[in-house]
Amino acid sequence: MTPTFRGATEADLAAIVEIYNDEILHGTATFHTEPQTIADRAQWLKSIQAENYPCVVAEVEDPTTQARRTVAWCNLGHYNMRPAYDGTAELSLYVHKDFRACGVGAKLLEQTLQETRKQGDRFHTIIAGVTTDNSRRTRFWAEHGFELRGTLTEVGRKFGMWLDVSYYQLML
Repeated sequence: MTPTFRGATEADLAAIVEIYNDEILHGTATFHTEPQTIADRAQWLKSIQAENYPCVVAEVEDPTTQARRTVAWCNLGHYNMRPAYDGTAELSLYVHKDFRACGVGAKLLEQTLQETRKQGDRFHTIIAGVTTDNSRRTRFWAEHGFELRGTLTEVGRKFGMWLDVSYYQLML
């Protein structure tokens, strides 16, 4: 399975919603607690694209049908809306549950960082907020050059438990 990468389009929204809603309902990578609709994600994508933030999807080919399937996405967005933070972006990366731990996320992250660097000095640093209940998830960021900058204790509550969030930073 070799993924290919491209900018997200409206045609990807059904897959993005499927991936994201699975994490909303069963995981802790997002603190959204209510499933999103395609309309919600369409507004999200439009906002990201209007501000020229990268949003990259990973596709794989179904070996039996040769159809392309979107299995992950990664995007940058506002870290903070105050103007002094304009050189700082927050990164989100979500992979379909059937394609985790097989290298798709790492390749997608690299592709997204390449797209980010094409924008010259627009971005100075990237932040990833990561819940600490999954050691594979926290290792991922460290293995890809992000440095742990701090952890906030019990700042989110999901599935009846308080969750810590660590912040990882990559200087561009």
